[in-house]
Amino acid sequence: MSDKKMKISIVIPVYRSAESLPILVQRIISVMTDTEREYEVILVDDFSPDNSWEVLKSLKHQYRNHLIIIRLCTNSGQHNAILCGFSQVTGDIVITMDDDLQNPPEEIPNLVKAVDTGYDLVIGEYDSKKHGGMRNSMGGMIDTLQRWMFKLPSNFQLTSFRAIKRSVVDLVRQMGGTFPYITCMLFSNAASYVNVLVRHEPRRFGHSNYNIKRSLLLAANLLISYSPYPIYLVGFLCALAFLFCAMFGIITLLEVLLHGTSVPGWASTVLIVTGFNAITLLALLIALIYIVRINQQITRTRIGYAISEMYE
Repeated sequence: MSDKKMKISIVIPVYRSAESLPILVQRIISVMTDTEREYEVILVDDFSPDNSWEVLKSLKHQYRNHLIIIRLCTNSGQHNAILCGFSQVTGDIVITMDDDLQNPPEEIPNLVKAVDTGYDLVIGEYDSKKHGGMRNSMGGMIDTLQRWMFKLPSNFQLTSFRAIKRSVVDLVRQMGGTFPYITCMLFSNAASYVNVLVRHEPRRFGHSNYNIKRSLLLAANLLISYSPYPIYLVGFLCALAFLFCAMFGIITLLEVLLHGTSVPGWASTVLIVTGFNAITLLALLIALIYIVRINQQITRTRIGYAISEMYE
């Protein structure tokens, strides 16, 4: 398939971006027209509390042939909104980007070019991050976790500005799950990946929706949903407890054989009992989290997203 026939699908989750959307869509249309490729722009309104949906409907009327707009029934989170967009793509290469104008549409051809050379997943590497200090710090923590989990180079940058082969997107859609994390899902299915240097522009409107609480929840979701490390932690603690019990038992037996029996102190007894109870409760907590998530997936008591309105 020649480059000009490779269709591009651009997926954008929308939340509190009524002011930036007209500028963003106009710039995307201009860039994609110059590429002379077939393309579509899929904008998923994550039940935004502002008038983003009204703006999207106006833009759909203006750019009827190239826009697909979707509104979710409830606020489902950025990652579920992207999954919803993935369910509608028809292109051979899929772009994900933010709605706040910090991902310049003019950089899209650079990402696409790397996919054309054979990479499954291309992630934009910002020349200089323009996020706030707290967002950079918490984002750095989450990126470190992901690099650790997928054994990525320490200098590999993870951003939401990506170009992905359609085959990888199709595999991600099959994964499902009620607590998705797009980057982890992509790395679970991409055989080859690369960073491409792109610009990162300052936020022009509003402020970031990420905070410390959301970042910590994302980190917990990463560890529980996409890695076995919590189970490894419990196993490690249990192994340490077993070794401690074995050593304590041997020491106690030797003490009895050499010096006779004695009444043990209550402080050491309480310390040992509370320590092992803490390990037991931690193991039960982690097991309970896994059981609850499995139950939600099987019984469908929690679904990733539901579409309220869509205009193709």
